[in-house]
Parts: sequence; C-alpha cells; structure tokens
Amino acid sequence: MEVTVDTHTLVWFFESSLKNRLSRTARDALREAESEGTVYIPIIVLVEILHITEKGRIALDFGALLEKIHESENYVIIPLDIDILKIAINIKGLEAHDRLILAAALSKGTPLVSKDAELLQSQYDVVW
Repeated sequence: MEVTVDTHTLVWFFESSLKNRLSRTARDALREAESEGTVYIPIIVLVEILHITEKGRIALDFGALLEKIHESENYVIIPLDIDILKIAINIKGLEAHDRLILAAALSKGTPLVSKDAELLQSQYDVVW
C-alpha cells in the first residue's frame, strides 16, 4: 500500500501520546504502508511540523522524526517542485498548505490520509 500523509496524521502517528487520535482505518493504512509499502511525506508537512515543534505546541523530537524517516526505505519525502505547483493550481477552496499536500498525493496517485473535514468531503481519495 502507498499513502500520502498530512501534518496531523504524521504527528499523531509518531507521537505515542497522540496515537489514539488516529482512526483505526488511518492507523491500519499507515502501518501497512510503513511495513510493506511507501508513506509519502510532502515537504510542506515537515516544514509545518518543524514550526509547531519550535513553538512548543507538540513535544515531538523533530530531529528524531527526521532520522526515522531518513533511515527507513518506506518513507519518501516529496519535494515542492513545479509539477506539484501545476497540480495545485487546479485545486480550489483549500488553504495553500492543504492544496500542496493534496497535490503531492495526486502526483503520486495515492490516497491522502487526513482527518481534514474539507478534504473528507471532497471528490479526492482521502482515507480516515
């Protein structure tokens, strides 16, 4: 299985005290992708996590998160590039970071694992 994650999903998956915020479907999809497939992480997700860790809003160790991602063959960071921006142009009604995260998922042809209500109500492939 291959999935793309949004910011909250990745934080909740890695922060043991927050894992209970994931739905069973989301947790199962992430575990399967982590062990047997690919978890795609848009770079904007990591930028957002860096920001909220520096602000003290979560207790996640950002350096440890990066190391885990770097060490695993099952995690792939999706860079922000012109192809992602071209996809994002056609996504309307979302905040900029959500457009870029969704565009990254669309670029890989994967479902997006997200609890975002706007995304769940959209026509896009969103898992929660």
